[in-house]
Amino acid sequence: MSSKRSKPTSEWISSGSDIQKIRNQWIETSNSSLPMLVIGERGVGKSFWIQKSLEQKNILPNTIIRLDFSYPMPFAESLEKIKSSKQIVTLFIDHITKAKPEEVLLLHQWWKSEKYEEKSKVNLYWEIHSEEVEILNQKNVYADFYDQLKSFRFELPNLKKRISELPLFVSQFLEEANTDLGKKITGIEEEFFVFFKNKTFTRNLSELRDMIFALVGFSSSKQLHWKQIPSHFFENQLSDLEVKPGISLETYEKEIIKANLIYTKGNREKAAKLLGISERNLYRKLHEYHLEDLS
Repeated sequence: MSSKRSKPTSEWISSGSDIQKIRNQWIETSNSSLPMLVIGERGVGKSFWIQKSLEQKNILPNTIIRLDFSYPMPFAESLEKIKSSKQIVTLFIDHITKAKPEEVLLLHQWWKSEKYEEKSKVNLYWEIHSEEVEILNQKNVYADFYDQLKSFRFELPNLKKRISELPLFVSQFLEEANTDLGKKITGIEEEFFVFFKNKTFTRNLSELRDMIFALVGFSSSKQLHWKQIPSHFFENQLSDLEVKPGISLETYEKEIIKANLIYTKGNREKAAKLLGISERNLYRKLHEYHLEDLS
């Protein structure tokens, strides 16, 4: 979950086996002076995990030196402040692939000397966005710096890999939406979970949270009802399909059928008309592709 909201999330969901392993390793790292690199797609909770580690160490926000290279900043001045400090310094690096090569080289040189200090005076946090990974794995100054630290990385899974935790996320975001929007919605129909399970969330948890907030905002009842949802909520499903070589026609057919069923809110008659096939043929394909739960 992301911490880039005005109000932090109240509960840390990590019930899946893989994410629990990551959290256990995170606890050990947060209880040490080791650096922490957090890697992941948009909206998987990179900032949230870093924020939780800062809280674990009782590090106050106003004591952090931030090197966010997506904005203009006095880099040389910040680096000198780190070098000259007699106290423990907390450094937060972000968007490093937007830094100038000479800036990364200076960071690299500083870290090479810092890491051999008997007692390091630096808490280093580095948020890495998934689109940066390709650059960090090439032969360049960015990769040279990354190589010094990549053993301390945490790779957060996207929402597709955390489907077992989906009900927990929905429940928490529903609670947050009720609090923030002054609503008292107590439940959500099962059809939503089928939709959430099959939808491609490009912004992962952030997008799921935004969608639930919108659903709560639109609703005037005590429960979120599937049939009340406007169709534009589902219009991006087909745009998520990408034509790639090596993928079978059956795979595309399944995804197209799935997208149209979601778009028509499970109405087989409407979906069949959109697909240009008979309802009987669609029914057969639902069984063939195990999509019965969508209709």
